[in-house]
Amino acid sequence: MLIFSKHLLKRGLDGLQIHSNELTFVESVSTGGIDRRVESPVDKLKIFNDICSSKDQDTELISIYIGDSLGDLLCLLQADIGIVIGKSSTLRRVGKRFGVSLVPLFSGLLKQESAYVEGSISWTKQSGILYTVSSWSELHAFILGSSN
Repeated sequence: MLIFSKHLLKRGLDGLQIHSNELTFVESVSTGGIDRRVESPVDKLKIFNDICSSKDQDTELISIYIGDSLGDLLCLLQADIGIVIGKSSTLRRVGKRFGVSLVPLFSGLLKQESAYVEGSISWTKQSGILYTVSSWSELHAFILGSSN
């Protein structure tokens, strides 16, 4: 997973391999500085493709990319499931210009699941479709369930 800072994700997502820029810390206090490891859309795509190509060929995995800006568009489209967080008007405008459909995550994946063939373990990537959530809280509720 690529994200601005893995410190934002560490809680509750143990075992994930997270590639990100890092906040700079002295002892346990952030200095406000950023150790930039991923700076451009091309950097993101290279890392994402490296991660996807290094997976065990005997294990069928689904790639998921979560992004919130135009700089994430290449990886969002490359992933089996691209999830857009928030309402980036630039990402939406450019995506629409190139024929990308934005579908709410829950209803979009329910539709995909209904097309799932019983006994098949494969996921059929939907070309040109990105899924949307309004916030990290919505994504959290979708993955881990509501805390209510």
